Amino acid sequence: MQTVRVRDKHQITLPMSIVRAAHIRENDRLSVDYRNGMIIIVTETNEKAPSIRDYIGIAKDTYGKTGEEVNTYFANARDSWER
Repeated sequence: MQTVRVRDKHQITLPMSIVRAAHIRENDRLSVDYRNGMIIIVTETNEKAPSIRDYIGIAKDTYGKTGEEVNTYFANARDSWER
């Protein structure tokens, strides 16, 4: 368990390890409740942390629509390099 300090205007700063583990981002909303002597903070966002799989296909058709077009693009790019 980590310790935080209450600042002016009742503000606290969450430890980075908790922010990362909970996937909390800037402007996320958190629900706060007090029950049985405990302060409970729950993330309201249903968004999951981005995964590398979220980026699959992001550059589709950037270098051509067929394998031949892609190969031609890169062959031309390599030929343009100064050696």
